[in-house]
Formats: sequence, C-alpha cells, structure tokens
Amino acid sequence: MGTGLRFLPWTATPLLVAPAAGALSDRTGARALVVPGLLMQGAGLAWIVAYASHHSSYGGYVAPFIIAGTGISMALPCVTTAGLNSVSPALLGKAAGTLNTLQQFGAVFGIAIVTAVFNTHGSLSGPAAVTSGYRPALAVAAGLSVLGAVTAIGIRRAAQTRAAGQASRASAAGGDDGPGRGLTTADQRHRPGAGTRSAKGVPR
Repeated sequence: MGTGLRFLPWTATPLLVAPAAGALSDRTGARALVVPGLLMQGAGLAWIVAYASHHSSYGGYVAPFIIAGTGISMALPCVTTAGLNSVSPALLGKAAGTLNTLQQFGAVFGIAIVTAVFNTHGSLSGPAAVTSGYRPALAVAAGLSVLGAVTAIGIRRAAQTRAAGQASRASAAGGDDGPGRGLTTADQRHRPGAGTRSAKGVPR
C-alpha cells in the first residue's frame, strides 16, 4: 500500500487533468494538447532515468511523477476526441471500435517492448539489478513518447486540409449555379437584358 501511495502523484493525475483536457480540446484542437502532453511524459520519464543514476530520496521523484502523469492525462482523451471527430456520424461506431482496438494493441506492444528491454539489462534479483533494468526501459518509453508527439503534429493539419477541400468543393459547386458564371464578356452582352442604357434610357 505504501508503494501505491507514493505513486499517486503520477497515477492520480488523470482524475484531475483528463476531464479538463477533454473539454479544452474542443476549443483548442487535439494537437495543441497531445503534442505537449506526450513531450511532458517523455521529459518526466527522462527525469526519472536521470535520478535513477544515483541514490536520491523519494521527494526528488515527485516532480517528474507529476509531469509525466499530467502529460499522458492531457494526451489520451484528446487522441480519442480527434479520432472520433475525423469521421462522419455514420462511422462513429466503427471509429470507436478501431480506436479501442488500436489502444489495446499499443498497450500490449508497449509493455512487451519495455519488458524486453528491462529483461535484457536487468532483473528482479535485487535493487541494483532492478535499477539496471528499468533505467533503459524508461529511456525507451521516453523515446516512444517523443515519437508519438512528432506523429501528433499532423493531427490538426490533416483536419484543416479536409476542411479546406470541402470548402473549395462547396464554393465551386455554388459558383457553377451563379448567373453569368463561365460566360465570356461577348456571351454576356448577347444575354437578354444585358444591354447597357444611355443617359436617356435608350439601349445602345
């Protein structure tokens, strides 16, 4: 129980940060929260790795715990929001199922990769062996967080491209229906009522 309480600065942040991040993403867009969130998680994990290189008290880990926990709490709900907002209402069910499946696969593969790194460099035989294993494991996790942040840069850009394309098509469709569109100046002069009038009101 004592170990669980010590990890609360890390694990309790979703209760406070995730609801606020989900509400804020509707106004700022997902990228504005996912990218810094994943970078914060990577920074927090890297900080923990640096502390693990020498003996330090628990108090030194509180700040990186909070930073990493806040970062992932910002990113996760916004990723789901971005995925669901990118499809039409008719495809929401399929999109939700796809997102859930990919998140499960991501969690499984992430755990497998970090565990493999840990087992390669350390073991659970003693404190020194544990430290030797979890330092490179957390370093890999930090690198994956930064990679995720780089990937997330394209979230809003893709949405803006789709919106621009839809606006362009809508403008083109509306423009085709307008009077005189697609006609040359000579064609417009021969249209009924297109003649100009002089000051006396006589058509020229």
